[in-house]
Amino acid sequence: MSQLETFICSSHRPEINGGRLDKSHKSIVEIDYSNVGDMPEIFVNTIAFGPKKDKVLLNLEHAISETDRITIFYYEDLHKKWTYVQNNSESYFIYRRNDTDQLRVNPRNLYIRGCQVDRTDPYWMMLGEFYNFVDTWEGRVICAPKQQQNNESKLYQLNNSLKRASKQYDNISIGKSYVIKGKNGLANLPKNKSYIVKSLSGIRSRVVDDADFTSWKQASLSNVPTLFQEKVEGNDLRVHVVNKKVYGKLSMEKASVDYRYDDSFFSLMDFNEFSDELKAFCLSVTENEENTLMGIDFIKSDSGYVVLEANPSPGWSAYHESNGIENDSFMDDLLKELKR
Repeated sequence: MSQLETFICSSHRPEINGGRLDKSHKSIVEIDYSNVGDMPEIFVNTIAFGPKKDKVLLNLEHAISETDRITIFYYEDLHKKWTYVQNNSESYFIYRRNDTDQLRVNPRNLYIRGCQVDRTDPYWMMLGEFYNFVDTWEGRVICAPKQQQNNESKLYQLNNSLKRASKQYDNISIGKSYVIKGKNGLANLPKNKSYIVKSLSGIRSRVVDDADFTSWKQASLSNVPTLFQEKVEGNDLRVHVVNKKVYGKLSMEKASVDYRYDDSFFSLMDFNEFSDELKAFCLSVTENEENTLMGIDFIKSDSGYVVLEANPSPGWSAYHESNGIENDSFMDDLLKELKR
């Protein structure tokens, strides 16, 4: 398989903590496949799926109680501690709870977290088959794999769901974006503007501006298309939409272009100044993406709001931590969403 050098080098494509499989994990118990014909049956509101160290699932685990009837299945336990069954008449899950109990589990909802897996990893095919099962499952899926694929091309998303949602609002605009491919591509950008650069794909990249990227190896632009957006002065605003409610976190100061990677991230302020237009826009994005749980990134400027992108499976735990003692309003609405 060819490996092209990208304009955004590996040092600016940070790994998400918990975004990969924990290969040190060992399933304590495993399914007895010789005894799956007559199992006790249980019904739950939601099964949440993701990697063992995913911080979203760790926070969710702290927040849920037994009466919520929400359970978590880790990808590392697939076909060991849990598996799925699909035939012409039904779909369900088999779960080995302990040494003695093996259950048939029927959920109302599935909540899917993503995971980075290398093509050479056996889990590449296993998770692909599981996602195919999820896509054909007749129940309700929150952050379904096919919805997450909308973020595999940020340009498509900017020109589709975000653009459609913003059309009717004067103070909400889409960040002007350009796709560059070619070693002299930077010369084609409109002059007298400052730009930020980011990955076109769903792979996370650390955002920088011309102060950094103009010194990068421009010949690498010939390999993989790269997204540039006009830099907008203002404060970063992250909005999460859940249970048809909106929750905002505002960065008032930052030491770098990407507020996620400096100390100001830990001093984000609650943002509650939602105009009817801003709230309606955020809800419209979730409708256009057919996804009830989303994270939307803005720059809040003096003249309004500029939309940068929307995340179809947001890492909300960095913004709304759960200590297992008292849930905040966001977590309460998330649990309502998972119990719907």
